[in-house]
Amino acid sequence: MLDIESATAHAATTSNKEAIATAVSAFKTIGTLRKETPINADAIASAYAGALQTLVQEVDTANKLSLNSDILAAIDDIKKNNQQNEQKLAGQVIDKTLQRVFYQVIFNRIAAIRDQFETATTEALNQILDEAAASFQAIIGAAQRANQILTADRQSLVEGTNSGLDIVINESFDRIRNTLNKNNPAEDFANFGIERYATRMSLTRAYYNGVLREVAGVLKNRDSDPETTAIEQKEGEIFYRIIESLVARDNPVGNLLIKSQLTGNPSEITADEIVSELNKGFIGRVKAEMKGQEDNIGKDRAHAMAEAAGALYFANILLPDLELRLGADVRSNFENALNNLLSASSENSEPKSAEARQAISTILASYENQLKLTKYNKTNDTSLIVDGAVSSFKAISELRNQTPMSADAIAAEYEGDLQQLTQLVDDIYGLSMNNDILTAIEFIRSGNHTALAAQAIDKTLQRVFALAVYNRITLAVDAFDNLSTDELELEWDRAYAAYLAIISTAGKENKVLTADKQSIESGSNPDLDDQITWAFTRGKEALSKKSADDQTNLALARENIIMPLARSFLIGVLREVEGIISNRDREIDEAREKQIEGEFFYRIAEGFISPTNPAGSSRIKTQLTGDLANVVANEIVSEISKGTIGQVKNSLKEVELAFETDRNQAMLAAERLSLYANIFLPDLQLRLGSLDRVKMENALQDLKEASKQKGIDKAIGARETILSVIANYESQLN
Repeated sequence: MLDIESATAHAATTSNKEAIATAVSAFKTIGTLRKETPINADAIASAYAGALQTLVQEVDTANKLSLNSDILAAIDDIKKNNQQNEQKLAGQVIDKTLQRVFYQVIFNRIAAIRDQFETATTEALNQILDEAAASFQAIIGAAQRANQILTADRQSLVEGTNSGLDIVINESFDRIRNTLNKNNPAEDFANFGIERYATRMSLTRAYYNGVLREVAGVLKNRDSDPETTAIEQKEGEIFYRIIESLVARDNPVGNLLIKSQLTGNPSEITADEIVSELNKGFIGRVKAEMKGQEDNIGKDRAHAMAEAAGALYFANILLPDLELRLGADVRSNFENALNNLLSASSENSEPKSAEARQAISTILASYENQLKLTKYNKTNDTSLIVDGAVSSFKAISELRNQTPMSADAIAAEYEGDLQQLTQLVDDIYGLSMNNDILTAIEFIRSGNHTALAAQAIDKTLQRVFALAVYNRITLAVDAFDNLSTDELELEWDRAYAAYLAIISTAGKENKVLTADKQSIESGSNPDLDDQITWAFTRGKEALSKKSADDQTNLALARENIIMPLARSFLIGVLREVEGIISNRDREIDEAREKQIEGEFFYRIAEGFISPTNPAGSSRIKTQLTGDLANVVANEIVSEISKGTIGQVKNSLKEVELAFETDRNQAMLAAERLSLYANIFLPDLQLRLGSLDRVKMENALQDLKEASKQKGIDKAIGARETILSVIANYESQLN
């Protein structure tokens, strides 16, 4: 609960107080330069070079970010683009990304004080605090702004009272400095824990207000001033990146809604939804801090106090909206309960802590019920075949992990709904998965290669559910005009019910080449399960047929289900390649089991690679069925990338053909292109570096925006960047 930064955030720093002051000065210079017309990119680049860039690179290293690449790409955008509005958008990226740097420096320095509190001298700790305070001077303006709150009708946002967060943070810095004297080390450390949250969560609250301030600007201007709207939407997008990790941890689907609205059509931005999803994320943080307090009370007073402070300062972010929805009396009771929890922690009282936690939890539950939250609501009975099939699949998953496996028990679970669904999918797609499963059951019955047979059953059934999802959502898109809303919702619900069988596969972390390209290792989590759930939710909304854009929105939702699902199975292939390579020299049976898992995973996603890279697809299959020694990670990754690059190029041609004649088709192709590119972007970064990845990501977003707006110049620029980066990437593939 205390650790909300990257695990490497406390790495050795390279910037002292003086260097940070110089970086702050450069930031302010850039603030002046970006307001000029036209913007002088060379002057910004010159101001950025030196102490400021060094500080950015330090944060990148400590927190595993690529902010330097974001800034360099934005400077390059200013150089390449003569349009004033596009230059201003790039200027906002630079400004808000640099604000994120100073924000993160403060977070990291305060965390470093915590880590070194017991071992470092007062003088050394004060130097670290001085660096945090110097960084705050760059972004103090953000902390001086008023709260942003929903209007009574929840349709817009207005300024509330002045938050005074600049005063709160500066006073907290002063109290931290007092603790660093360590006159009473145990008590000082406990008080530091409180102030650590006071400083950092107050800063987070400032950027929470910043996001809402830009949303308010979008709502005010979107019907009258599209250029100002675009700038304020971009500001909101980049501001949100600063606090995104705190929201996404406990509200991943809501996080996707917020990002979608801040990068999509401004007409779709809804104040109540954004506030609700932001606050749902922070509710999760309050609950996590309370859990931490509960775990530590009576055992570790200092940590209990820190966790109670965390609950208090995270909850402060919610207070204005909680008062709007539940009233001033409930707000007062909420604040009292939070303060009681902090007092009970100081007293190390378990009974008082429990009473305070219960009061807080009761109010949070009432508040959460008032929020407008995104969730998938199944409105139809899907018990016929689908639900039973999912239940049997889960039962078989448990049975195949038993020793010894019971072929009869597996066969009994397979008979009925699951077998019927398999046979239906076989009939639709001309496959023989039912026979494959029955054959594998007989292998288990005979005791012949039982582990391999169990994997064949599991992965074949995952293929059944993937194809069931594909079939039902494709039916909904194709029959949109011919079926009623009720009929469409039934098919969509069936698809969602089938997806729940394989949601765990979609929830796995990414797999990427190691730096030496000899093996595979874990990367970041792409949150594909949440992306798919979000797409199902968006698609369900489009089935109402209330908007002229609903058919297109449904087709976009389909792409955001199918492509991430395919990507999850390709990640599964690489996960098994990792297992093959790590086991083939010592655990042959384990390696062989991983190989057959990889083979069956690839069967599920093969259709996304083989059309544009048939020879490479054959090479992948050969490695996944042949000699274990011949499995080469770099070759498999390269062939997957070549296939997806081919799909990107095909989608780019579709965009070009439809750009002037069919806006919806162009939008759909641009979305598909972006989803295909996401498959190889981690590998592209490994081979070319983060700057090329950022350029590619920016171009993908530009192409989607241009397709919506028929912005031909923007589309041409995006196309050139995409093809240029891809050409460089292709030259690096095995």
